[in-house]
Amino acid sequence: MNLITYILYILLSSYIVILVGNLCYKNGKVYILNYFPNDINFGNGINKLLRTAYYLLNIGLAIWTLHSLQNIETSVELILEISNRLSNILLIIASLHFINIYTVYLIHIHFKNQAK
Repeated sequence: MNLITYILYILLSSYIVILVGNLCYKNGKVYILNYFPNDINFGNGINKLLRTAYYLLNIGLAIWTLHSLQNIETSVELILEISNRLSNILLIIASLHFINIYTVYLIHIHFKNQAK
């Protein structure tokens, strides 16, 4: 039963991370380019860098948490374990998204103050 839990967890967490990463990348492009309208290449570079770091961190975290997986004997335990771990991943994704938005804002303020 543990092997099924490993497989389901890796597939679900990877799918969620990639789905959210692509959504943030596509929708974040408008947000970032709004802050850097004069340097589109710089804005696109920041957006790509954020996406890459996001993927590496979250997929790495999902795989790293496998070491503490409980021994699963029933399907109810399987669902509870996967739900618990996916909720942790979603909380981390939301936190990182907020931090990324705030960081881009700080970068924008920095460049805006330099231009004065």
